Order: sequence, then structure tokens, then C-alpha cells
Amino acid sequence: MLRIAICDDDLRFLDHFAQMLSEAFADAGQPTKISTFSDGKFLIETVEKEKRMFDVVFLDVEMPVIHGFQVAQRLRELNAACLLLFTTYMEHQSREGYRYGAFRYMFKNHLEAEIGEAVSGILKKLGIAAVERECVTFRCRTSGTLENLTLQKSDILFLQSEKTRRIALKTVCAEYELLTKPLSEYAKQLQPPVFMPIMRSYLLNFNHVEGIRDGFFVLTGGATVPLGVKREVRKSSVEKYLKFLEERV
Repeated sequence: MLRIAICDDDLRFLDHFAQMLSEAFADAGQPTKISTFSDGKFLIETVEKEKRMFDVVFLDVEMPVIHGFQVAQRLRELNAACLLLFTTYMEHQSREGYRYGAFRYMFKNHLEAEIGEAVSGILKKLGIAAVERECVTFRCRTSGTLENLTLQKSDILFLQSEKTRRIALKTVCAEYELLTKPLSEYAKQLQPPVFMPIMRSYLLNFNHVEGIRDGFFVLTGGATVPLGVKREVRKSSVEKYLKFLEERV
């Protein structure tokens, strides 16, 4: 059962969209439980107080009580794993939402044309791509001893080349020291574009980026990776991430 939340202050649109989504997921063979909210504050309170988790959240961008991007930021803090999709009439807002880890945008005046593709993309993402289930083996140092480390690519947050020439591997649950060699060689082993070079010092798994805040990529579990020191480097880092998100859908 897929748990879905829709948040929109337009009640007529809210009911209509909920019906469209229910039918589209049913046509795809996916059972759903859809909850509707007329303002973002109520949605946040429901998640906070009732501990209700949603797999997918559709957020209207322009809402009077609390802005859709503000709702998205708080939801990211409460449930980093949920998919966020923004609904709007205004196309110029489409890139801003990706800073909050948006999965995609849906434009309200094109819903009938977009809903099938959106549902397909959601089911594909939640099904986890085959490449993310692949395992990779590294040589690492543990207490001075070399040994093999095998793990799923999906568990890797990033690789970092440190000033001491040490290569640190950060996963969702631990950190390891790898054999010293160029990050470009590790990149070939991991197969971009999921893993992208940042600042020449990081090889970052973009699938673990939950948002961008205060000059950092914020990752699953709260870890951070800097966008860069120089303005042009920070801009390049953001552009790489936005391009990754746009191509992913």
C-alpha cells in the first residue's frame, strides 16, 4: 500500500487531483491510501504529532498559510526518504523546488498529460533501480591491515580525497579508509552519473542528497558535503545536481 499525501488550498482541485491519482495508480496495479490536506501547517502537524509517514507527498507551491517550499523543508527534516512532488501553474518556480530535494514538478494546467509519466516515475524510483542494488568491492585499511570491503552502491554517501591523501569512504552507517588512488579511478568503478565529482575532493552519491542549505549538500542522515569555496565552484556543484534531478525524471 503506497501512502500518499496531497496538500493544496484549492479544495476543488484537491478532490479532483486525488481522484486522478487514485485512478492512475490503480491502472498501474498499485494500491494507494491517499490523505488530503488543505494547508501545509496541518500536514506538518499530522506528521509531527501523529507520526504518520508518507511515501509520496504532492505539494502546492503557493499556499496562504505556509509556502509549499517551507513545508517541503520541514518534511525533509521529519522524513528524508519521502518523494516530494510540487504542483503549480507557474513554470518559473520549477528549479527552485529542486533545492528541497523535489522529485519532479507537475503543472496544474497539464495534469492529464503528465500524470501517467509521473506515476510511472514514482513507481520506478520507489522500486529502486537495478544499478543501486549492485555491489562493489574496495580494498580498505582496518587497523593497518588491508582487506576487501563489499557493499551495495546504494549504501555509499560519498568518497573524499583528504589533504593527507587519505581516501575516506562514508556510508550510511560507517566510515572506511580506502587505498590511495585518484578519485577518477573510483568514479569509473562506481559508474556515474549517480556518483558525481564535487570540488575535485568528493565523489558524491546524488541519490542521497536531500537538499541544499547554507552552502552544503545535506545528505541522508544529516551528513553534509560543501558546495565549494569559490562562487563559480558552488554554482557548478548546484548545476550538476539540478541537471541530475531533471534528467532522472
